[in-house]
Formats: sequence, C-alpha cells, structure tokens
Amino acid sequence: MYYVEIFFKKSCFFFNICINHVGAINSDPSELAQQILNLFSLSLVSLATMSLTTSLSPNCSGTDTVVATTPLVTFLVRVQETALGTFGEEDFDPKLYVDLSLKFNLSKTQKAFDELPRSGENGTVSVEDLKVFIATYFDDAADDLVYYDPVDFVPEPEGFLPKVKNPEVRSWALEVHALWKNLSRKVSDGVLEHSELHTLLPLPEAVVVPGSRFREVYYWDSYWVIR
Repeated sequence: MYYVEIFFKKSCFFFNICINHVGAINSDPSELAQQILNLFSLSLVSLATMSLTTSLSPNCSGTDTVVATTPLVTFLVRVQETALGTFGEEDFDPKLYVDLSLKFNLSKTQKAFDELPRSGENGTVSVEDLKVFIATYFDDAADDLVYYDPVDFVPEPEGFLPKVKNPEVRSWALEVHALWKNLSRKVSDGVLEHSELHTLLPLPEAVVVPGSRFREVYYWDSYWVIR
C-alpha cells in the first residue's frame, strides 16, 4: 500500500514524454490541447492494458499488493517498511522513501542497511540509527530536479485579466501567475548519468510540478497546466 507511489511515477512516464514532444512540435494552443486530450486517452488505455496484463499474469498473487520490479525499488520498499516501524504512522511519510536517491551504489547501501542494529521480534531500528543511515546513504528527495527559469515566461502577459477591474484581485491573479515560474523544474544531470541510483525517470524537457512534497510531474496536472 505505502509504495504504490513507485508504480504511479513509472506509469506517468509515457504520457509525460508525449507531452514534452508534442509541446516542442506544435505550439498552436487549440491543436495542442486536442493532442493532449488524445494522448491522455491513449495513456488511460495503456494503463488499463497494463492492469489487465498484470491480473492475468501467473506471478500475480491476486492481492492489492504492489510488487517491486527492480532491485532499487525492492530495497526502498524495505527501507520504507522499516521506517514505518521505527517512526510510527504519525511521523511517517510513505512518499518520502520512494523519492530518495542513493549516494552510493545499491550493494554498498544495502549492506549498511542490513548491518543496522535491530531489536524486538519485528527487528525494529532505533530512530537515531535510521536517521543517521538515511542522512549518510541517501540524497535529499528534491535533488533529482533542479530549478528551471522558463525563457518564455512573461510577468504580465498581454491581454491577461483584461476584464478584471479590482486592483486587489488583479494583483492577486498576477501573484498566482508568477507561481508558474517558481514551479518550473528540469531533471538533474545526475539522474541521466546514474539512473540506477534514482527512481525518477528522466524527461527531455522542463516541466511544471505541483509543488510541496509533490516534486515530480504528473500527467493529470500537466493537462491542467496546458489548459
């Protein structure tokens, strides 16, 4: 349940790649919007096909558990489950651990994790030991993306809010408009150079992220950003 975020991030990759390439090829707003709608429908069909294939797979247990498919994801699931036991539900953010990237190779990191002191029947790791381990062997979850200054951003675009007469409302709307620039990101070179250390999939162009703990781009948000 807690690491379904990994599946969601991977399943969004196809649609986000399409958005990047469509945006680069076609800049007409009406045609772009129609192509995005077509791509969104295609992505839903793709995900439905994936789900059907999974349900028919002989390796599927028939439960709601998301099965990790790569060594890195499998390891992060273990770290995530350990963190839940260590910090408890009140101080536990399930998204944090699937977003972390490794400072060292997986083998070295996993060895250090396996050597952590544990206690009790469940093999609980102390809060201090787990915090030190995470700080030593993982980069911050936000390091996979870097700030991007969009070259086409205009603080006061021509024709923006032409019918809004109230100066306070107009000022507020311009502040909201400025958030596009604050939320612009680009995948860091480190993800491209050492993809085996990251769960984030690289995109070729800059993106707009939702913000806060949602550091990656999602196709549903991308649709409304374009709209």
